[in-house]
Amino acid sequence: PSAERAWLEKFPTSSPPRSGATAAADASGTTWLFGGYAEPENKPRAVVNDLLRLDPGANSEWQQLQEPLGITIGDTGRVRTNRAGPRLASASAVIGDEMLVFGGWDPQEAGTGGVILDDVWALDLKKQTWSRCEEPMPSGPTSRHVACNVGGTVVVHTFRCTDSVLVWDPARRALREQPTSGTPPSARGLHVAAAADERTLIVFGGAAKDGNMCNDAFALDTTSWEWRRLGDGGAERPSPRAGACAAPLPGGGGMIVCCGAESDGGGLVPRADVWALTVDGEWTKLLDDDAPGAPGPRNAATLTPFGDGAELLLQGGWRPFVSTYRDSHVLCVER
Repeated sequence: PSAERAWLEKFPTSSPPRSGATAAADASGTTWLFGGYAEPENKPRAVVNDLLRLDPGANSEWQQLQEPLGITIGDTGRVRTNRAGPRLASASAVIGDEMLVFGGWDPQEAGTGGVILDDVWALDLKKQTWSRCEEPMPSGPTSRHVACNVGGTVVVHTFRCTDSVLVWDPARRALREQPTSGTPPSARGLHVAAAADERTLIVFGGAAKDGNMCNDAFALDTTSWEWRRLGDGGAERPSPRAGACAAPLPGGGGMIVCCGAESDGGGLVPRADVWALTVDGEWTKLLDDDAPGAPGPRNAATLTPFGDGAELLLQGGWRPFVSTYRDSHVLCVER
């Protein structure tokens, strides 16, 4: 990456502050954002299932296309509707004219622990209608996972993916297990992933079930389905963290990682630094936490390609136990 890197601008959404949403960009550079925890002013935090869109352009504004559904909770859980239900920590990817949403966590009533979901939904981006796929996620209920479109193949990576990944089968309208070889990531959640090029998925960071965070990175070749470990040369790299966000490196050949939260042993320390990782395993620190125009430190935000691909869009997120954000920031990283 060259020296042309900066946080360019910020603008609010028309919806409440939110964290833990899922977002994906379509071929035109439009970002589609779904669900998460929303914190309306003077109201308790609530998990939602609304749908928002931001089109690229000089006068872009967020549009709320679908408002949250008021879904009642009974003894057997939430009532099934013709829309994906409220959730956070889910994963999504756009393929063609559809946005696929996989699993997630529905906290339901406070103190219950809620439910981890295994459902798969498809959103028709032209009609903005939802359809529930007949087959659930094959490995069971999952949250805090990742999904990416890699050269036309949607790949899902969960904490169970030690010797396989999940791949979307468009003919069956379902996920299938794809065996993998090589050196895979350890079991983890709250990690990030991006398509580095037309055949390579990169995974970084996250946390194990015991809460220990990591800062290792791995590349998966989606033609041979072989993993390899990246960036073990001892050079500077991001700190161990979870809940970061990531997107393809503009121009291809790698991944951008920003934000996330570190562990200080007794709590979470949010970050706002920006890093680039190439498919060759080279890390470069692009911007510090206090760079001009930088967003407030946060985790559980989203990062998506915006417009023609020279810019990335950061939306929302959470400063642990302090505040939830409703702002959007544009990151320019030219190569």
